[in-house]
Amino acid sequence: MQVKGIAQVPAVDSAALAALADTFRPPRLNFAQVCLYCETRWCESASCIRTHAASLWAPCADCDGFGCCDNCLNGVVEVDRAGLVDLAERVLPRQRPAAAVFVAVA
Repeated sequence: MQVKGIAQVPAVDSAALAALADTFRPPRLNFAQVCLYCETRWCESASCIRTHAASLWAPCADCDGFGCCDNCLNGVVEVDRAGLVDLAERVLPRQRPAAAVFVAVA
């Protein structure tokens, strides 16, 4: 979900937030080379490139980033700065709860 127009939250260091944003930002073009913003294959639009560079993304709060819900894009959602601040204070689980663990047998 794209969120706009929410005031800045000054609680966390800007460099830390920038690193979080870079960590979770998906590619602008999906694996079929279709743009997330204008839905054009092989998009080279300066506007889309700027929008994507300025976007902030975080793991989905509903599925913890495992991508098993209908509210996210492969486990991530577009957020505002407050969403990144919430993420900085959150501990993400290593595995999806109740997920079967694959154990290789030698």
